[in-house]
Amino acid sequence: MSNRERFGSAMFLTRGKKAAVIGFFAFLVFMAVCTVAAKGIYRSGLAQVTAQTPYSSSLVHEIKANGTVKQGQEYGVFTESGLRVSAVSVRKGDYFEPGTPLFQVDLGDLQRIIEGKELELEKLRSLWREQLQADQRSDREQRTAVVRSREDYDHTVREADARIDQCRQALDTARQELELYDRFLALLSQDAPGVSGGDAGAVTPEQQYSQQEKRMQLSKEVISCTRALEEAERSKEAALQAAGRAIEDAEGSLASNPSAGAEALDIAWQEKELARLRELMERDGWIYSEAAGRVTECRLAVGERTQDGAGILYAADDGEKIIEAVFTEGSGSYLTLNAELSLKAILPGGSRISGKVPLSFMETLDNGDTLAEVHIEDSEMKIGQNVELSYRAQTENYAACVPVRCVHSDGQGGDYVYVAEEREGILGTEWRVRKVFVTVLDHTDSVAAVESAEITTDTRIIADAAREWNEGDAVRLISNGG
Repeated sequence: MSNRERFGSAMFLTRGKKAAVIGFFAFLVFMAVCTVAAKGIYRSGLAQVTAQTPYSSSLVHEIKANGTVKQGQEYGVFTESGLRVSAVSVRKGDYFEPGTPLFQVDLGDLQRIIEGKELELEKLRSLWREQLQADQRSDREQRTAVVRSREDYDHTVREADARIDQCRQALDTARQELELYDRFLALLSQDAPGVSGGDAGAVTPEQQYSQQEKRMQLSKEVISCTRALEEAERSKEAALQAAGRAIEDAEGSLASNPSAGAEALDIAWQEKELARLRELMERDGWIYSEAAGRVTECRLAVGERTQDGAGILYAADDGEKIIEAVFTEGSGSYLTLNAELSLKAILPGGSRISGKVPLSFMETLDNGDTLAEVHIEDSEMKIGQNVELSYRAQTENYAACVPVRCVHSDGQGGDYVYVAEEREGILGTEWRVRKVFVTVLDHTDSVAAVESAEITTDTRIIADAAREWNEGDAVRLISNGG
Protein backbone atom coordinates (compact mmCIF):
# COMPACT_ATOMS: atom_id res chain seq x y z
CA MET A 1 0.00 0.00 0.00
CA SER A 2 1.30 3.35 -0.90
CA ASN A 3 2.03 6.04 1.59
CA ARG A 4 -0.93 8.09 0.42
CA GLU A 5 -3.32 5.19 1.12
CA ARG A 6 -1.82 4.65 4.54
CA PHE A 7 -2.23 8.32 5.44
CA GLY A 8 -5.87 8.43 4.25
CA SER A 9 -6.75 5.39 6.33
CA ALA A 10 -5.18 7.00 9.40
CA MET A 11 -7.08 10.16 8.80
CA PHE A 12 -10.31 8.21 8.54
CA LEU A 13 -9.75 6.44 11.93
CA THR A 14 -8.79 9.62 13.59
CA ARG A 15 -11.97 11.35 12.52
CA GLY A 16 -14.11 8.47 13.81
CA LYS A 17 -12.49 8.50 17.17
CA LYS A 18 -12.88 12.23 17.34
CA ALA A 19 -16.59 11.93 16.60
CA ALA A 20 -16.95 9.33 19.34
CA VAL A 21 -15.19 11.51 21.81
CA ILE A 22 -17.30 14.46 20.86
CA GLY A 23 -20.46 12.40 21.22
CA PHE A 24 -19.39 11.15 24.64
CA PHE A 25 -18.70 14.64 25.84
CA ALA A 26 -22.00 15.83 24.46
CA PHE A 27 -23.71 13.08 26.43
CA LEU A 28 -21.95 14.14 29.57
CA VAL A 29 -22.98 17.73 29.00
CA PHE A 30 -26.55 16.62 28.43
CA MET A 31 -26.55 14.58 31.60
CA ALA A 32 -25.09 17.49 33.55
CA VAL A 33 -27.72 19.81 32.16
CA CYS A 34 -30.43 17.31 33.08
CA THR A 35 -29.03 16.90 36.59
CA VAL A 36 -28.86 20.63 37.13
CA ALA A 37 -32.34 21.03 35.74
CA ALA A 38 -33.65 18.22 37.96
CA LYS A 39 -32.00 19.77 41.00
CA GLY A 40 -33.38 23.15 40.08
CA ILE A 41 -36.88 21.73 39.64
CA TYR A 42 -36.53 19.81 42.95
CA ARG A 43 -35.17 22.81 44.82
CA SER A 44 -37.82 25.08 43.39
CA GLY A 45 -40.43 22.89 45.02
CA LEU A 46 -38.79 23.13 48.48
CA ALA A 47 -39.89 25.61 51.13
CA GLN A 48 -37.54 28.53 51.39
CA VAL A 49 -36.47 29.20 55.02
CA THR A 50 -34.31 31.67 56.88
CA ALA A 51 -32.27 30.30 59.77
CA GLN A 52 -30.99 32.00 62.91
CA THR A 53 -28.06 30.75 64.95
CA PRO A 54 -28.32 31.29 68.75
CA TYR A 55 -26.30 34.05 70.34
CA SER A 56 -25.33 34.95 73.90
CA SER A 57 -27.07 37.98 75.34
CA SER A 58 -29.01 39.37 78.29
CA LEU A 59 -32.67 40.35 77.98
CA VAL A 60 -34.10 43.79 78.66
CA HIS A 61 -37.67 44.01 79.91
CA GLU A 62 -39.50 47.28 79.41
CA ILE A 63 -42.55 47.27 81.68
CA LYS A 64 -45.09 50.07 81.96
CA ALA A 65 -48.22 50.81 83.97
CA ASN A 66 -50.56 53.76 84.35
CA GLY A 67 -50.77 55.12 87.88
CA THR A 68 -52.88 57.61 89.79
CA VAL A 69 -51.81 60.25 92.29
CA LYS A 70 -53.46 59.59 95.64
CA GLN A 71 -53.19 60.96 99.11
CA GLY A 72 -50.48 59.37 101.15
CA GLN A 73 -52.25 60.16 104.41
CA GLU A 74 -55.87 60.92 105.19
CA TYR A 75 -57.15 63.11 107.98
CA GLY A 76 -60.51 63.10 109.69
CA VAL A 77 -62.99 65.69 110.93
CA PHE A 78 -64.50 64.57 114.23
CA THR A 79 -67.29 65.73 116.48
CA GLU A 80 -69.39 64.29 119.30
CA SER A 81 -71.34 61.18 118.34
CA GLY A 82 -75.13 61.08 118.43
CA LEU A 83 -75.73 64.61 117.05
CA ARG A 84 -78.33 65.05 114.31
CA VAL A 85 -76.90 66.61 111.14
CA SER A 86 -78.91 69.52 109.72
CA ALA A 87 -76.63 70.67 106.86
CA VAL A 88 -73.57 69.43 104.93
CA SER A 89 -71.74 72.02 102.86
CA VAL A 90 -69.04 69.84 101.22
CA ARG A 91 -68.95 66.62 99.28
CA LYS A 92 -66.32 64.25 97.87
CA GLY A 93 -63.73 66.03 95.76
CA ASP A 94 -64.41 69.52 97.13
CA TYR A 95 -61.45 71.64 98.15
CA PHE A 96 -61.68 73.74 101.31
CA GLU A 97 -59.55 76.34 103.07
CA PRO A 98 -58.89 76.62 106.82
CA GLY A 99 -62.02 77.88 108.63
CA THR A 100 -64.44 76.65 105.95
CA PRO A 101 -67.82 75.51 107.42
CA LEU A 102 -68.11 71.79 106.71
CA PHE A 103 -71.38 70.70 108.31
CA GLN A 104 -73.92 71.82 110.94
CA VAL A 105 -75.79 69.95 113.65
CA ASP A 106 -79.40 70.64 114.65
CA LEU A 107 -79.47 73.30 117.41
CA GLY A 108 -82.72 72.11 119.02
CA ASP A 109 -81.44 68.57 119.22
CA LEU A 110 -78.11 69.86 120.51
CA GLN A 111 -79.87 71.86 123.28
CA ARG A 112 -81.80 68.77 124.44
CA ILE A 113 -78.58 66.76 124.54
CA ILE A 114 -76.86 69.48 126.60
CA GLU A 115 -79.73 69.54 129.09
CA GLY A 116 -79.62 65.76 129.37
CA LYS A 117 -75.87 65.87 129.94
CA GLU A 118 -76.29 68.51 132.67
CA LEU A 119 -78.89 66.40 134.46
CA GLU A 120 -76.75 63.29 134.14
CA LEU A 121 -73.72 65.17 135.45
CA GLU A 122 -75.67 66.42 138.49
CA LYS A 123 -76.81 62.86 139.28
CA LEU A 124 -73.25 61.66 138.94
CA ARG A 125 -71.99 64.32 141.34
CA SER A 126 -74.67 63.35 143.91
CA LEU A 127 -73.73 59.69 143.63
CA TRP A 128 -70.08 60.63 143.94
CA ARG A 129 -70.69 62.49 147.21
CA GLU A 130 -72.65 59.53 148.62
CA GLN A 131 -69.98 57.11 147.50
CA LEU A 132 -67.31 59.31 149.03
CA GLN A 133 -69.06 59.21 152.42
CA ALA A 134 -69.58 55.45 152.19
CA ASP A 135 -65.95 54.95 151.25
CA GLN A 136 -64.85 56.97 154.23
CA ARG A 137 -66.99 54.86 156.61
CA SER A 138 -65.80 51.66 155.02
CA ASP A 139 -62.21 52.84 155.20
CA ARG A 140 -62.51 53.51 158.94
CA GLU A 141 -64.06 50.09 159.52
CA GLN A 142 -61.41 48.32 157.53
CA ARG A 143 -58.60 50.17 159.24
CA THR A 144 -60.09 49.12 162.57
CA ALA A 145 -60.23 45.53 161.30
CA VAL A 146 -56.55 45.72 160.38
CA VAL A 147 -55.63 46.97 163.85
CA ARG A 148 -57.70 44.23 165.52
CA SER A 149 -56.22 41.51 163.31
CA ARG A 150 -52.73 42.62 164.32
CA GLU A 151 -53.75 42.63 168.00
CA ASP A 152 -55.16 39.12 167.57
CA TYR A 153 -51.89 38.05 166.02
CA ASP A 154 -49.88 39.39 168.98
CA HIS A 155 -52.30 37.70 171.42
CA THR A 156 -51.95 34.42 169.54
CA VAL A 157 -48.15 34.69 169.75
CA ARG A 158 -48.28 35.29 173.50
CA GLU A 159 -50.68 32.40 174.17
CA ALA A 160 -48.69 30.01 171.98
CA ASP A 161 -45.40 30.98 173.62
CA ALA A 162 -46.94 30.53 177.10
CA ARG A 163 -48.21 27.09 176.17
CA ILE A 164 -44.81 26.11 174.78
CA ASP A 165 -43.06 27.35 177.99
CA GLN A 166 -45.42 25.27 180.13
CA CYS A 167 -44.78 22.17 178.02
CA ARG A 168 -41.04 22.75 178.08
CA GLN A 169 -41.04 23.17 181.91
CA ALA A 170 -43.11 20.02 182.30
CA LEU A 171 -40.66 18.14 180.06
CA ASP A 172 -37.68 19.40 182.06
CA THR A 173 -39.37 18.33 185.36
CA ALA A 174 -40.16 14.86 183.97
CA ARG A 175 -36.60 14.39 182.74
CA GLN A 176 -35.19 15.47 186.15
CA GLU A 177 -37.48 13.06 188.01
CA LEU A 178 -36.44 10.20 185.71
CA GLU A 179 -32.78 11.07 186.15
CA LEU A 180 -33.09 11.19 189.98
CA TYR A 181 -34.91 7.89 190.03
CA ASP A 182 -32.24 6.29 187.87
CA ARG A 183 -29.62 7.49 190.36
CA PHE A 184 -31.67 6.03 193.20
CA LEU A 185 -31.85 2.68 191.44
CA ALA A 186 -28.15 2.79 190.80
CA LEU A 187 -27.49 3.20 194.51
CA LEU A 188 -29.82 0.33 195.36
CA SER A 189 -28.16 -1.93 192.81
CA GLN A 190 -24.78 -1.62 194.58
CA ASP A 191 -23.97 -4.74 196.65
CA ALA A 192 -23.34 -2.97 200.00
CA PRO A 193 -23.71 -5.07 203.30
CA GLY A 194 -25.89 -3.79 206.12
CA VAL A 195 -24.70 -2.55 209.45
CA SER A 196 -25.14 -5.94 211.29
CA GLY A 197 -23.45 -7.87 208.46
CA GLY A 198 -26.64 -9.70 207.43
CA ASP A 199 -28.74 -9.47 204.16
CA ALA A 200 -30.38 -6.13 204.93
CA GLY A 201 -29.32 -4.72 201.43
CA ALA A 202 -30.96 -7.51 199.41
CA VAL A 203 -33.89 -6.45 197.08
CA THR A 204 -36.89 -8.70 196.97
CA PRO A 205 -38.65 -9.53 193.66
CA GLU A 206 -41.65 -7.50 194.71
CA GLN A 207 -39.46 -4.46 195.29
CA GLN A 208 -37.68 -4.94 191.97
CA TYR A 209 -41.02 -5.14 190.11
CA SER A 210 -42.27 -2.01 191.86
CA GLN A 211 -39.09 -0.15 190.89
CA GLN A 212 -39.47 -1.11 187.22
CA GLU A 213 -43.08 0.01 187.20
CA LYS A 214 -42.10 3.32 188.75
CA ARG A 215 -39.36 3.90 186.17
CA MET A 216 -41.70 3.01 183.30
CA GLN A 217 -44.22 5.57 184.49
CA LEU A 218 -41.52 8.24 184.67
CA SER A 219 -40.34 7.38 181.09
CA LYS A 220 -43.90 7.58 179.80
CA GLU A 221 -44.23 10.98 181.43
CA VAL A 222 -41.09 12.21 179.58
CA ILE A 223 -42.46 10.92 176.27
CA SER A 224 -45.84 12.50 176.94
CA CYS A 225 -44.28 15.88 177.76
CA THR A 226 -42.11 15.70 174.62
CA ARG A 227 -45.15 15.08 172.42
CA ALA A 228 -47.05 17.87 174.16
CA LEU A 229 -44.18 20.28 173.41
CA GLU A 230 -44.11 19.25 169.74
CA GLU A 231 -47.86 19.63 169.49
CA ALA A 232 -47.67 23.08 171.13
CA GLU A 233 -45.04 24.17 168.58
CA ARG A 234 -47.14 22.88 165.66
CA SER A 235 -50.20 24.61 167.07
CA LYS A 236 -48.28 27.84 167.32
CA GLU A 237 -47.21 27.64 163.65
CA ALA A 238 -50.78 26.95 162.49
CA ALA A 239 -52.24 29.69 164.71
CA LEU A 240 -49.69 32.25 163.50
CA GLN A 241 -50.34 31.31 159.88
CA ALA A 242 -54.09 31.80 160.36
CA ALA A 243 -53.58 35.09 162.17
CA GLY A 244 -51.15 36.28 159.49
CA ARG A 245 -53.69 35.50 156.77
CA ALA A 246 -56.30 37.44 158.69
CA ILE A 247 -53.98 40.47 158.66
CA GLU A 248 -53.34 40.05 154.90
CA ASP A 249 -57.07 39.81 154.22
CA ALA A 250 -57.77 42.92 156.25
CA GLU A 251 -54.98 44.90 154.60
CA GLY A 252 -55.97 43.61 151.12
CA SER A 253 -59.54 44.67 151.70
CA LEU A 254 -58.29 48.10 152.70
CA ALA A 255 -56.10 48.37 149.58
CA SER A 256 -58.86 47.22 147.24
CA ASN A 257 -61.53 49.37 148.79
CA PRO A 258 -63.34 51.16 145.93
CA SER A 259 -62.83 54.84 146.34
CA ALA A 260 -64.50 57.75 144.68
CA GLY A 261 -61.50 58.29 142.38
CA ALA A 262 -63.10 56.51 139.42
CA GLU A 263 -66.30 58.52 139.78
CA ALA A 264 -64.25 61.70 139.99
CA LEU A 265 -62.53 60.87 136.69
CA ASP A 266 -65.92 60.13 135.09
CA ILE A 267 -67.23 63.48 136.31
CA ALA A 268 -64.19 65.28 134.86
CA TRP A 269 -64.73 63.55 131.49
CA GLN A 270 -68.44 64.42 131.47
CA GLU A 271 -67.61 68.04 132.27
CA LYS A 272 -65.19 68.22 129.30
CA GLU A 273 -67.77 66.65 126.97
CA LEU A 274 -70.42 69.10 128.17
CA ALA A 275 -67.99 71.99 127.61
CA ARG A 276 -67.42 70.84 124.00
CA LEU A 277 -71.16 70.69 123.37
CA ARG A 278 -71.65 74.18 124.80
CA GLU A 279 -68.82 75.47 122.63
CA LEU A 280 -70.51 73.88 119.60
CA MET A 281 -73.75 75.63 120.58
CA GLU A 282 -71.90 78.95 120.65
CA ARG A 283 -70.78 78.32 117.03
CA ASP A 284 -74.42 77.77 116.01
CA GLY A 285 -73.73 74.06 115.57
CA TRP A 286 -71.18 74.51 112.75
CA ILE A 287 -68.02 72.38 112.41
CA TYR A 288 -65.19 74.30 110.70
CA SER A 289 -62.06 72.97 109.02
CA GLU A 290 -58.76 73.48 110.79
CA ALA A 291 -56.55 73.08 107.68
CA ALA A 292 -56.80 73.17 103.90
CA GLY A 293 -57.54 69.98 102.05
CA ARG A 294 -59.67 68.03 99.60
CA VAL A 295 -62.58 65.82 100.69
CA THR A 296 -61.89 62.15 99.94
CA GLU A 297 -64.99 60.75 101.66
CA CYS A 298 -68.08 62.25 103.33
CA ARG A 299 -69.90 59.92 105.71
CA LEU A 300 -72.55 62.40 106.81
CA ALA A 301 -76.16 62.62 105.68
CA VAL A 302 -78.72 65.29 106.57
CA GLY A 303 -81.16 63.97 109.15
CA GLU A 304 -78.83 61.22 110.33
CA ARG A 305 -76.85 61.28 113.55
CA THR A 306 -73.08 61.49 113.75
CA GLN A 307 -71.22 58.27 114.46
CA ASP A 308 -68.26 57.51 116.70
CA GLY A 309 -65.65 58.22 114.05
CA ALA A 310 -64.59 60.70 111.42
CA GLY A 311 -67.54 62.29 109.65
CA ILE A 312 -65.38 63.64 106.83
CA LEU A 313 -62.08 62.30 105.48
CA TYR A 314 -59.78 64.63 103.60
CA ALA A 315 -56.28 64.80 102.19
CA ALA A 316 -54.08 67.84 102.61
CA ASP A 317 -52.76 69.19 99.29
CA ASP A 318 -49.47 70.02 100.93
CA GLY A 319 -49.34 66.62 102.64
CA GLU A 320 -47.84 63.35 101.60
CA LYS A 321 -48.81 61.98 98.16
CA ILE A 322 -48.27 58.63 96.53
CA ILE A 323 -48.60 57.18 93.05
CA GLU A 324 -50.41 53.86 92.94
CA ALA A 325 -50.14 51.60 89.88
CA VAL A 326 -50.88 47.95 89.08
CA PHE A 327 -48.37 45.95 87.00
CA THR A 328 -49.54 42.78 85.29
CA GLU A 329 -48.53 39.39 86.60
CA GLY A 330 -45.77 38.86 84.05
CA SER A 331 -44.18 42.28 84.37
CA GLY A 332 -44.55 42.70 88.11
CA SER A 333 -42.13 39.82 88.76
CA TYR A 334 -39.21 42.02 87.65
CA LEU A 335 -39.88 44.69 90.29
CA THR A 336 -37.97 44.93 93.56
CA LEU A 337 -38.23 47.34 96.46
CA ASN A 338 -36.30 50.58 95.98
CA ALA A 339 -36.11 49.99 92.21
CA GLU A 340 -35.79 53.27 90.28
CA LEU A 341 -38.98 53.77 88.22
CA SER A 342 -39.26 56.33 85.45
CA LEU A 343 -42.11 58.80 85.87
CA LYS A 344 -43.88 60.81 83.18
CA ALA A 345 -46.89 63.05 83.68
CA ILE A 346 -48.70 66.00 82.16
CA LEU A 347 -49.62 68.67 84.69
CA PRO A 348 -53.02 70.41 84.60
CA GLY A 349 -51.40 73.46 83.02
CA GLY A 350 -50.07 71.42 80.09
CA SER A 351 -46.43 71.20 81.14
CA ARG A 352 -44.69 67.84 81.26
CA ILE A 353 -42.60 66.42 84.04
CA SER A 354 -40.38 63.35 84.21
CA GLY A 355 -37.93 61.85 86.62
CA LYS A 356 -36.91 58.87 88.69
CA VAL A 357 -38.74 57.69 91.80
CA PRO A 358 -37.89 54.72 94.07
CA LEU A 359 -40.42 51.94 94.54
CA SER A 360 -41.41 52.18 98.22
CA PHE A 361 -44.09 49.47 98.49
CA MET A 362 -45.21 46.44 96.48
CA GLU A 363 -47.81 43.75 97.10
CA THR A 364 -48.95 40.74 95.09
CA LEU A 365 -52.71 40.78 94.57
CA ASP A 366 -54.99 37.75 94.51
CA ASN A 367 -55.07 37.68 90.70
CA GLY A 368 -51.26 37.67 90.46
CA ASP A 369 -50.88 41.36 89.57
CA THR A 370 -48.49 43.55 91.53
CA LEU A 371 -49.65 46.70 93.33
CA ALA A 372 -46.84 49.26 93.42
CA GLU A 373 -46.62 52.54 95.34
CA VAL A 374 -44.09 55.35 95.14
CA HIS A 375 -43.93 58.48 97.29
CA ILE A 376 -43.63 61.85 95.61
CA GLU A 377 -42.84 65.32 96.87
CA ASP A 378 -43.88 67.33 93.80
CA SER A 379 -46.42 69.86 95.06
CA GLU A 380 -47.61 70.58 91.49
CA MET A 381 -49.09 67.12 91.04
CA LYS A 382 -52.73 66.96 92.08
CA ILE A 383 -54.68 64.13 93.62
CA GLY A 384 -56.38 62.05 90.93
CA GLN A 385 -53.86 62.93 88.23
CA ASN A 386 -52.76 60.15 85.83
CA VAL A 387 -49.07 59.22 85.70
CA GLU A 388 -47.09 56.74 83.59
CA LEU A 389 -44.56 54.57 85.42
CA SER A 390 -42.01 52.44 83.58
CA TYR A 391 -39.07 50.26 84.52
CA ARG A 392 -36.17 48.82 82.52
CA ALA A 393 -34.97 45.50 83.93
CA GLN A 394 -31.89 43.79 82.50
CA THR A 395 -31.49 40.07 83.18
CA GLU A 396 -28.43 37.87 83.48
CA ASN A 397 -26.53 36.76 80.37
CA TYR A 398 -28.11 33.75 78.63
CA ALA A 399 -26.09 31.40 76.43
CA ALA A 400 -28.73 30.80 73.74
CA CYS A 401 -31.04 33.59 72.58
CA VAL A 402 -33.19 33.51 69.45
CA PRO A 403 -36.01 35.61 68.02
CA VAL A 404 -39.21 34.86 69.87
CA ARG A 405 -40.90 33.90 66.56
CA CYS A 406 -38.59 30.87 66.38
CA VAL A 407 -40.23 29.31 69.46
CA HIS A 408 -43.46 27.35 69.06
CA SER A 409 -45.80 25.69 71.57
CA ASP A 410 -47.52 22.32 71.31
CA GLY A 411 -50.50 23.54 73.35
CA GLN A 412 -49.68 21.22 76.27
CA GLY A 413 -47.01 23.28 77.97
CA GLY A 414 -44.15 22.14 75.73
CA ASP A 415 -42.02 24.57 73.73
CA TYR A 416 -39.92 23.64 70.69
CA VAL A 417 -38.00 25.05 67.75
CA TYR A 418 -37.35 23.77 64.22
CA VAL A 419 -33.72 23.30 63.24
CA ALA A 420 -32.27 22.80 59.74
CA GLU A 421 -29.69 20.01 59.48
CA GLU A 422 -27.67 18.77 56.51
CA ARG A 423 -28.57 15.26 55.30
CA GLU A 424 -27.58 13.16 52.24
CA GLY A 425 -30.44 12.80 49.72
CA ILE A 426 -30.92 11.40 46.22
CA LEU A 427 -29.59 14.58 44.69
CA GLY A 428 -26.77 15.07 47.20
CA THR A 429 -26.55 17.06 50.43
CA GLU A 430 -29.77 18.79 51.43
CA TRP A 431 -31.30 20.57 54.45
CA ARG A 432 -33.88 18.66 56.54
CA VAL A 433 -36.21 20.01 59.27
CA ARG A 434 -36.22 18.51 62.77
CA LYS A 435 -38.20 19.48 65.87
CA VAL A 436 -36.19 20.11 69.04
CA PHE A 437 -37.91 20.67 72.39
CA VAL A 438 -36.48 23.49 74.48
CA THR A 439 -36.96 25.17 77.85
CA VAL A 440 -37.77 28.85 77.65
CA LEU A 441 -35.79 30.51 80.44
CA ASP A 442 -37.04 34.03 79.78
CA HIS A 443 -38.41 36.09 76.96
CA THR A 444 -39.37 39.57 75.84
CA ASP A 445 -41.66 40.60 73.01
CA SER A 446 -38.88 39.97 70.48
CA VAL A 447 -36.23 37.69 72.03
CA ALA A 448 -36.43 34.38 73.88
CA ALA A 449 -33.70 32.71 75.96
CA VAL A 450 -33.88 28.93 75.46
CA GLU A 451 -32.04 25.93 76.80
CA SER A 452 -31.56 22.46 75.29
CA ALA A 453 -28.74 19.92 75.13
CA GLU A 454 -29.25 19.69 71.34
CA ILE A 455 -28.71 23.37 70.63
CA THR A 456 -25.24 24.85 70.17
CA THR A 457 -23.94 28.10 68.77
CA ASP A 458 -23.82 26.49 65.27
CA THR A 459 -27.39 25.21 65.29
CA ARG A 460 -29.50 26.75 62.52
CA ILE A 461 -32.92 27.52 63.98
CA ILE A 462 -35.61 28.28 61.42
CA ALA A 463 -36.99 31.76 61.90
CA ASP A 464 -39.03 32.43 58.74
CA ALA A 465 -40.37 30.38 55.82
CA ALA A 466 -42.06 31.16 52.52
CA ARG A 467 -44.64 28.45 53.13
CA GLU A 468 -45.52 25.75 55.63
CA TRP A 469 -43.50 22.58 56.09
CA ASN A 470 -43.61 19.46 58.23
CA GLU A 471 -41.00 17.84 60.40
CA GLY A 472 -38.61 15.82 58.28
CA ASP A 473 -39.23 17.83 55.10
CA ALA A 474 -36.36 19.04 52.95
CA VAL A 475 -36.09 22.82 52.81
CA ARG A 476 -34.06 25.36 50.91
CA LEU A 477 -31.90 27.49 53.20
CA ILE A 478 -31.71 30.80 51.40
CA SER A 479 -29.89 32.74 54.12
CA ASN A 480 -28.51 32.44 57.63
CA GLY A 481 -29.77 35.13 59.98
CA GLY A 482 -27.09 34.48 62.54
